[in-house]
Amino acid sequence: MTFTRHSKFIFVIAALLFSTLACRAATSLIFPDTPAPSPVPVETLPPTIAPTLEATETSSDVSCPVITDKIITDSTSGEGDASGNEANSNADETRLVLYTVNGDDIQDPQYDAVAKKFVAEQKDLATQAEIWKYFTRLIPHDQRALLNSYSIFTDGKANYLASVNQSDSDPLKWELNVDIADASQKTSLTFTMIHEFGHLLTLNPTQMNVSLPVYNHPDDTKIYDAEVAACPRYFTGEGCSNSDSYINIFFERFWPAIYAEWQKVDEIKNDDTRQNKLDDFYKTYQDQFVTDYAPTNPAEDIAESWAFFILAPKPEGASIANKKILFFYEYPELVQLRSQILNSVCVEFQK
Repeated sequence: MTFTRHSKFIFVIAALLFSTLACRAATSLIFPDTPAPSPVPVETLPPTIAPTLEATETSSDVSCPVITDKIITDSTSGEGDASGNEANSNADETRLVLYTVNGDDIQDPQYDAVAKKFVAEQKDLATQAEIWKYFTRLIPHDQRALLNSYSIFTDGKANYLASVNQSDSDPLKWELNVDIADASQKTSLTFTMIHEFGHLLTLNPTQMNVSLPVYNHPDDTKIYDAEVAACPRYFTGEGCSNSDSYINIFFERFWPAIYAEWQKVDEIKNDDTRQNKLDDFYKTYQDQFVTDYAPTNPAEDIAESWAFFILAPKPEGASIANKKILFFYEYPELVQLRSQILNSVCVEFQK
């Protein structure tokens, strides 16, 4: 999910831990400190920080189908249950620590004052570092230059797993946020990390003209509406997309016929009513979305489709959902990036 700098929703939100994005209760599959057996055994990350493993395979046929199928299944098996989990998303978020990102490293931790019940998680530096290192092992170094900060937060179990948002210090940089309470299931964490990178790929300054008025006044609806009205293309929430950007082309190809109907749903003020209407919207256009979280908005749609592009076999069907996955195959640079990330996923789960 993407958040504004004050952790409020804009039009683009991503890895919410309901329904399709890792909504299962976290189990201790990565970090041995938190015992909670999983009903289905999966591979675990090493208990200490492992060295970065660079992807060496760049061919388009690299794959580990058993592993990737399990990642997708574990991360999307709650379809149709979004409303029940949406209530949990109202839980308060507590930021535990904020790191500065310097290449592959995180440094200069800044600790927030937290309640006693969060102190153990705040002090769990090994887990915080391993989550970051896992992200660096999945996503190539040159693709992470957009990040200048990394934060660990918690809102309790089974709510939000991760998000990205513009940095507080630089409108052209972004921050990765991960809930330490929900980061222990490796398959769901993997899917979500890839999803969040999909936002960085499609919302970075090469893809859109960042709106400084919105950045400087994130709660001013008049400024926001004026920026939207001045944008002749898809407005991402952070700025006006470029005409040749991935997200604008994706939007123009797949959303015009349903966007007006979606906007009516999105404008509903009551959270529960809006979610129920969004569920109905998904049921009406189910063949157009890879998951029931994708219709949250176009930015979530492209991020979900991106995750399936990385992890799922190349589809052959003619549904619009399949066409959204095939969209990425039109770009040779993304096909190459898919091979790199997919190879890293396969290496991680075959250790």
